[in-house]
Amino acid sequence: MSSPFIRLVLASRNPRRLAHFYGELVHGGAVTVAPAGAAAVRLPTGMDMVLYRPSRQRPQPRQGGCLALCLRCTRLEDTRQRAMALGAQVLEPLREEPFGREQWLLDPEGNRVLLWEDP
Repeated sequence: MSSPFIRLVLASRNPRRLAHFYGELVHGGAVTVAPAGAAAVRLPTGMDMVLYRPSRQRPQPRQGGCLALCLRCTRLEDTRQRAMALGAQVLEPLREEPFGREQWLLDPEGNRVLLWEDP
């Protein structure tokens, strides 16, 4: 029996634009665009993030639940500045925690993203 193949899947109003944001944020992650308009970003972990435009026949999936993207950073300030230059917004101020430093952002489409740096 083989293990399931894991991908991150994210609904997007503009998959190409959001794929560009994440590709640049993770230092040039390769972006592939499918003929139907979906886009995939190869993350440094080897996992793919697939961005797609939901069908207009049904409402876009609700956002804002407990699940969010977490990007582990070696230099949080540099990553935050790059994210802001690419269109992200600060959601919460930088916090120092026993498990490291963290900062919550919103990507250009309002998805929550956690930047995290080890102590």
